[in-house]
Amino acid sequence: MVINQTIFRKEISFTSIARTIQTALLCLAIPVFSMAAIAKASNDPKPLGYINQHLRINGEWMSSYEVWNFFRPEAAVDSSYDLWVLRARLGALFTSSYVDGFAQGQYVGLYGLPNDAIVPGGRPLGLGAAYFQTNQTTDASNVFLKQGYMNFKLHAMGVPGTSVKVGRFELTDGMETTSGMEKFDALKRRRIAKRLLGGFNAIYIGRTFDGFSVVYDQPTVNLTVSGIRPTQGNLTVQGQQQINDINIVFAALTGKKDAWLPGTEGRLFYMNYNDQRDTQVVDNRSSGARPFLNQQRLDIHTIGANLLSLHTVGPGSFDALLWAAYQFGHWTSQSHRAWAVAAEAGYQWTQLPLRPWLRAVYYRSSGDSDPHDGTHQTYFSGVPSGRLYAKFPFYNLMNIQDAFVEVITSLTPKLQANINVHQLSLGNSSDLLYGGLGAALNKGPFGYSGNSSGGASNIGQLVDIALTYTYSKQFTARLYYGHAFGSGVMKNIYPGKSDANNFLVDFNMIF
Repeated sequence: MVINQTIFRKEISFTSIARTIQTALLCLAIPVFSMAAIAKASNDPKPLGYINQHLRINGEWMSSYEVWNFFRPEAAVDSSYDLWVLRARLGALFTSSYVDGFAQGQYVGLYGLPNDAIVPGGRPLGLGAAYFQTNQTTDASNVFLKQGYMNFKLHAMGVPGTSVKVGRFELTDGMETTSGMEKFDALKRRRIAKRLLGGFNAIYIGRTFDGFSVVYDQPTVNLTVSGIRPTQGNLTVQGQQQINDINIVFAALTGKKDAWLPGTEGRLFYMNYNDQRDTQVVDNRSSGARPFLNQQRLDIHTIGANLLSLHTVGPGSFDALLWAAYQFGHWTSQSHRAWAVAAEAGYQWTQLPLRPWLRAVYYRSSGDSDPHDGTHQTYFSGVPSGRLYAKFPFYNLMNIQDAFVEVITSLTPKLQANINVHQLSLGNSSDLLYGGLGAALNKGPFGYSGNSSGGASNIGQLVDIALTYTYSKQFTARLYYGHAFGSGVMKNIYPGKSDANNFLVDFNMIF
């Protein structure tokens, strides 16, 4: 309790502390049962959930507890609250030589959401307030079909390396292939994947896609082409319904690791995002000048490429990453021209104690300099993963410059620490500071929000630390704390308090 009072300046009530204790007891119970199940499974020669050679049951249990001490526009507003989350998934997988089938249901519950952390104008103070604003209840829960698809294996029918998936499924841009090398694939998952499409594991409710995906896979190359519509989810627990006014075409051509250059993988990608929902677009025009998408739609083309390389150099390994995207098309009545780039490099001393890994990251996306010139220049994220690239999500990948240093150490073989120090600023001070996780509903909120910077460009600094404990492939636990030091942009938007804290602990068990 002393620690909580020190970190959050005694702004969290005793009720919140009591709930913390109750939730901690619940969270502690989960790993006990999880480890027992895993231990039992280890004595069984067959995998947990194995029915026969064609049928297997699998599942996931996740619990999370979060504390928010957010920015606030005036001193009288209360922006401190906590919430906790339970999520369970149960699926059945059928496999055969010609076709695979998978059905998965999900339960999600969001508890203790704040009903008093939304300021006039509809601005939510933090993610918990956004959950309440979307679901209109302090305790929201639902059960729905997460996935349900058939995957036809055409190679068994004489078309080598080809498969066609139809139905509701997860789709992650950047992870069309895996190399089988854990460190290489982990870099892809953390620093390339889900920049345009994703959002099902980094946020609690998740997002899947209805449609088809065709894969042509060979030893040196992979081509994936998909036509999809996102489901609801993201912020709303009503995840069953399809967002039928968003149509997405996505394609990726991947040159696999070592196929063309040693230790290197390259990818070309394309996405067309077409949005005609009954919602008002968010940009740096005045509210009255922003049209509704059912009258003037978004039709945005994104082309891009990325390169990832990992090599043994001296007493360790060196990694480098380049990612870039260019966008064109129509942003309602305006033409759309925008871009984003990322450059990263790192070195890990694999022979030293703690195996320290130092990485430097630079990301920048374009912003709009003039709302009246007929050209929209703000980079648009599509439907990405919300918290993978902004663990403390008071910003996102739009109109942002994020330069940071990352230090990763292995405190024990199963415990990893990740420390980041970010310097954040706007790509263009004439544009907005954007937040949000992408489309969540068929109509209503756009899915992204924006606040005027008041002419400032420096957002401030973010320091965060994450501890991840990997007991086994089936069970992981994570502890995260982030503190934001707001500068000019945040002081203009939130004059009541321009710094913020976010704390979470979560557990995840799969079988």
